[in-house]
Amino acid sequence: MGPMDPITRWLLMVAGLVVLMVLVGGYVRLSRAGLSIVEWDVVTGILPPIGDAAWAESFAEYKQTPEYRLVNNGMSLGEYQDIFYIEWAHRLIARVVGLLVVLPLIWFMRRGLVSARDSLRYWGVVVLFGVQGLMGWLMVSSGLRDKPAVNHFRLTVHLLVALALLGIVLWMALDRLRAARSTEGEWVPTERSRGRTLSHVLLGVVLVQIGYGGIVAGLKAGYVSDTWPLMFDRFVPPDMLTTYEPGWTGLFEPIGSHWVHRWFAFVVAAVAVAVFVAVRRENTDRVPLRIATSLLLTIIGVQIALGVFVVLNAVPKWLALAHQGTGVALFCVSVVLVHGVRTRLEPGPG
Repeated sequence: MGPMDPITRWLLMVAGLVVLMVLVGGYVRLSRAGLSIVEWDVVTGILPPIGDAAWAESFAEYKQTPEYRLVNNGMSLGEYQDIFYIEWAHRLIARVVGLLVVLPLIWFMRRGLVSARDSLRYWGVVVLFGVQGLMGWLMVSSGLRDKPAVNHFRLTVHLLVALALLGIVLWMALDRLRAARSTEGEWVPTERSRGRTLSHVLLGVVLVQIGYGGIVAGLKAGYVSDTWPLMFDRFVPPDMLTTYEPGWTGLFEPIGSHWVHRWFAFVVAAVAVAVFVAVRRENTDRVPLRIATSLLLTIIGVQIALGVFVVLNAVPKWLALAHQGTGVALFCVSVVLVHGVRTRLEPGPG
């Protein structure tokens, strides 16, 4: 296969930028900086406050928030500036990423590399970026009213929209990489098989697990227990399903979500092992799929180990961020596997 065309390189760059934004967002959350900017100024927000008067006004607005009154009461202007700059950098990076999505697309269209009709799918990605930004603000605004924390369901939706973006862009890039190999033969759909079915199941359970990770993060539920494997000296925490009405809602509260997230990881691992066995058995001659399945099990092992260490060490920032990044890597490998098992290259004559 020759060098990648510019559109494929752009799609892979966009995928990488989405991963970057997820990690930056995780750092913002772990730094408790996400609620430091109380307005969403798409244009004027590009610049931070300039001058003492502007900083005083911004700090005064922050002092009206629940986070200041209940968590950071008495913090100095310098301490406020520290968290402000973290969130400001987060939003600035998001703006730059948006430009790196839109401007190359316009250039491709002007050069005739993408037709108006074909561009619709790419403009759909642009729209989804806008939805992601809107969800980010709706998430932040939920923490500026009554509680000094964002709504955990909004945070989870914000995360899942980012994964949807990542999955769509990565899938488009994989389609183009596959098409570039069409000179070697013809791509034909594979028949339904155990490996193909299990790969789709894997992607589903990975999304559930990451979604629960978002709930845990939003509720700060990682701090409720620093022991493993038991929580409060029990495998199943007492009253986990009886404290709330109806009982099942306890699975979306701090203790219950923490418990589900730590043990559902082994459901993901079990499905991953099944995928490893089935895909390798059915694709003995396809080296990329064999590599992907090996990478899958490696990432699963690292992710579970990181999760345990995060719990035992009371959620240290960089370890938690590594855990989040590994989760994104797991999602990407799952997408690659699903894409790979759906077609097979039939060599052409000669």
